[in-house]
Amino acid sequence: MEYIYGGICGCLVILICLLIVLQKNKSRMKNQSIKKMKDIKYFPKKDSNDLFIEIEMLPVEAIKDENSLVEITDNKVLAQINNLIPNLIQVGNAINNSMLASQVIKNGVLYKAVLPAGAKLANSTTMNGAVRGFFSGANGIQGHANFVAVKVNNGAIPIATNSVVAAMGVASIIVGQYYMTKINTELKMINDGISQIQSFLDNEYKSKVFSLIAYIKKIIDFQTEILENDELRLSEILQLDRLEEKCTELLGQAHLTLIDLTKRVDLDYKMYEKTLETVNNWFIYQKILMNVMYKISDLRYILHFGAISRKQCNNLLLTYAKQNSEVQDRLKIWHKDITKRLSIDIEKCHRKRSGLKEGIHGIIGLIKNSNNYNFKHIEKRTVNMIKAQMSGHNNDYLISTSELYNEDVQLIVKNGKIYYLPNNETK
Repeated sequence: MEYIYGGICGCLVILICLLIVLQKNKSRMKNQSIKKMKDIKYFPKKDSNDLFIEIEMLPVEAIKDENSLVEITDNKVLAQINNLIPNLIQVGNAINNSMLASQVIKNGVLYKAVLPAGAKLANSTTMNGAVRGFFSGANGIQGHANFVAVKVNNGAIPIATNSVVAAMGVASIIVGQYYMTKINTELKMINDGISQIQSFLDNEYKSKVFSLIAYIKKIIDFQTEILENDELRLSEILQLDRLEEKCTELLGQAHLTLIDLTKRVDLDYKMYEKTLETVNNWFIYQKILMNVMYKISDLRYILHFGAISRKQCNNLLLTYAKQNSEVQDRLKIWHKDITKRLSIDIEKCHRKRSGLKEGIHGIIGLIKNSNNYNFKHIEKRTVNMIKAQMSGHNNDYLISTSELYNEDVQLIVKNGKIYYLPNNETK
């Protein structure tokens, strides 16, 4: 009997030990499962149309030049960003209030969200863990687009899911507004150039130039509505074609007029000075209209959202830039020939006297032993006009080759504000 009780007790002990071991194994497996779930990176199914946008911390030093940050102030665009990346600013604030706060205060950090570039979307089909979607171009649906799912602070929780079309729309508007802001600044300088033109008999020509600039300014002023609405955007593209045609007509007239003026070679100083004023007016018009041609080329690229190449946008511009350069060369030669014949020294701001006065002042100069009597002072304004026209304005034009539509759109959150960082300005 004692053996029976002993056997039962032994079995119970073994059973209890087995239960304890099994319980420990189960607990260990559960912990490993939880850990594995934490380590798993979330990748949506390939047939998903969702977009997961990364928000990452950056040290302040990651921005090479803080002046390159362009604040987004348009309320409509900010609302669209908020719809695409809800609580973007609050995410940054939440991280600031977390256990990293001391590090944030000590080192200073920024937060960056990246919207993938349209061109890169088209070439992303081989990316691992990508999200499939569709994107549209000038001729409708162009193909599939893929996005890699990304996390906040390398975690597994996505910030938001959004459609591909929405992401590309916001990115295009941000880039378009950046370009248009630059054009608007340059338009102000163009208007300042018109104010330099002296009294000019051909008011009809001047009014046409003003009209041209006014139409371009209108596109800039209503940029958000135009960029958001495909119908308006396509309408303005057609309008640009008409504006370019008008601009080339006016520019061609300026070129031909300057060529005719440079054919006047047998001029005395008074006639040269008078002709110089007329040349200067057309010279300024030429510069203004070339600038307008550049703006039209840029606007065409902007309104097409980069769907057509810079080369195509600049096609007509390059033709007139070549004509402009040829006219500038003629003007430079014309000034060199006349200043040499009339003994004009633009560095010393004087010219040699001629005729009877040359003889009289030559005698006075001999008596007083001074060569200065042989020369007559030229007004500074006249000298400046000659110098400007001889230098030309070809160097003022830089044909834009930037294609920001083909680059990721980087949004930077700093001190509760959202900025656009163009052209990969981070280290």
